[in-house]
Amino acid sequence: MAKFGFILPREQLVEPAGRIARELGIDVVLNKSVPTEQILEVAAECKRLGADILVARGRQASILKEHTDFPVVEIQLTGQEIALLLHRARNMVPRIQRPKIGIVTIPNMIGDISAFAEVFSIELHTYFVSGNDEMEQAVSQAVADGMDVILGGDYVNAYCRRLGKRTLFLDSTEDSIRTSLKNARSVGYAADAERRNTAHLQVLLDYSFNGIIELDPKGKIVRVNDVACKIINRPREQLEGVELASLMPYEDAALWSDTVASNQELYATMLTIAGVQVVANAAFVSTKDVVEGIIFSFYEMQKFERQGARALRESYRLQRYLAYRRFEDIRYVSREMQQLIKQAKTFAATELPVCIQGEVGSGKTLLAECIHNASPFAKGPFVTFHCGAGWDEGGNDLARFIRNANNGTLYLDHIHRLSKGEQHVLWRLLREQVVQPKEESSPVRVSVRVIASMVGRLGDLMARGDFLPELYYLICPLQLKIPPLRSRPEDLEQFIDLCLGDCFAKLDRYVVLTKEARRVLLSYPWPGNYTQLQTFLERAVITAPSRTLRDGYLLDLLKELYPSSALPKEVVADNEISSEAQKLIDALSRHQGNREATAKELGISKTTLWRKMKHYGIRDYYDKSEAY
Repeated sequence: MAKFGFILPREQLVEPAGRIARELGIDVVLNKSVPTEQILEVAAECKRLGADILVARGRQASILKEHTDFPVVEIQLTGQEIALLLHRARNMVPRIQRPKIGIVTIPNMIGDISAFAEVFSIELHTYFVSGNDEMEQAVSQAVADGMDVILGGDYVNAYCRRLGKRTLFLDSTEDSIRTSLKNARSVGYAADAERRNTAHLQVLLDYSFNGIIELDPKGKIVRVNDVACKIINRPREQLEGVELASLMPYEDAALWSDTVASNQELYATMLTIAGVQVVANAAFVSTKDVVEGIIFSFYEMQKFERQGARALRESYRLQRYLAYRRFEDIRYVSREMQQLIKQAKTFAATELPVCIQGEVGSGKTLLAECIHNASPFAKGPFVTFHCGAGWDEGGNDLARFIRNANNGTLYLDHIHRLSKGEQHVLWRLLREQVVQPKEESSPVRVSVRVIASMVGRLGDLMARGDFLPELYYLICPLQLKIPPLRSRPEDLEQFIDLCLGDCFAKLDRYVVLTKEARRVLLSYPWPGNYTQLQTFLERAVITAPSRTLRDGYLLDLLKELYPSSALPKEVVADNEISSEAQKLIDALSRHQGNREATAKELGISKTTLWRKMKHYGIRDYYDKSEAY
């Protein structure tokens, strides 16, 4: 069922609008009066609350139509309301035989009202404007034209009063509200029907065994199904809005362009799309001989030849030997990550071993899967070996994992935990491309790409004698170091917003951060990186006392879950801002929030203490007037 947001210019409209909506069975997610200068902020709030359609009046409706994608149903004055207003205006000047009455408004508020002039024996003038910047000019013109009474909105009324002119507000009654909400309900019915039709069509598209592309009449891609994306190995967002011909070589593009120009169907034609050979069909969708769009369906020429390979990948999936994630799944905006991903793609194109170094929760496994899927071994298995997880220290378990990874990738999670026996097995694999489990009488040749990850530095282990030098020099040349999340504030802020969006979808709880709360999250070092931040925000959302997450609540939760003593020393040293904030919190705690005593202990003035509390987002932490 469609959801509605009511954005109204006056408080007295809110109650009747809500009551009438309940009578009509309209699902309202927001109903409030809003100053015009805040209209777009409230529209964004409606979007977050899931509104499909907005109901508004006058200038506010015009702004929403111009600056948002929402369908907007306008509250327009009915003929009866206009008649009542003109009657009231006429009575304001009873001694004038044929008074001049002017209406200053935007065009969408009223229709043709010229007939009322004769009914009420008045001279009626309308002054249409497009915005507030034209209001004063229109009122001045109405005054110059000798209007005895001027009707308009709040802005017009206020300006008229400053000029000492009689004025009357263009007020809506329940009549126009009810009429508009009935119209809104009809729009909602249509939106629901369209959404159901779209959902049914998408199911048909997604469950087709062929790739299907919906095109506009000129051959631009409007929509694709999942099968199409998989066949040509392109994500949906890289296809929609693109000319289909741009994905074809010159000869095929010329053939396709002729097909589009002539509106002739295409049947069982061999084409190449994004480097993949396909057998294609195209049908034109027409209404009264006018082409409305094109349905392009296709399947891969080598589809049947590849059934054996697909069956093999299915066995990999059943054994959990598949890597699902690709480089385009990594979300980042920082320059450091741009450089890292560029280097990772370069390494992925080789068959050489890659070593990924990064802190806990920094995304090492994600990067390993991306490298595998962009490598020459992408069609093979992705086998993960969790080093130090109680395996046979002689390396026989590792040897069996290597056999399973043949023609694919072996991912060594926490390589620094390998035993000496396992290190010898890995050295032989990298040096000779062979492995010899105990059950084999002779070495078995394998083709395996190795990707390893670790938290520390292998060089330090080698220096202590815990890692074989001959293995270190084989595996260390292609190294990728994932920078910690705290060193990438732009990525940290992006991930905070992504996590909150996921919480809204997964937990069905919508919350917003205050500026101070966001500053707390940005200043905390997050030694557990993505993993720690995601689980912390999930906990924060689940136990949030209100829809607004404040800094005091987050600081309490951080202190409860991650005492400062539990932070790695290198993290504390690397985050001076957070350390100073923690000192302030500890001192305030000792003095039960007494700022005078806290400032004295720290050797600073109360003003400096207040400024630091505000800077670090802990101003509200000990403000007893705030409730969390």
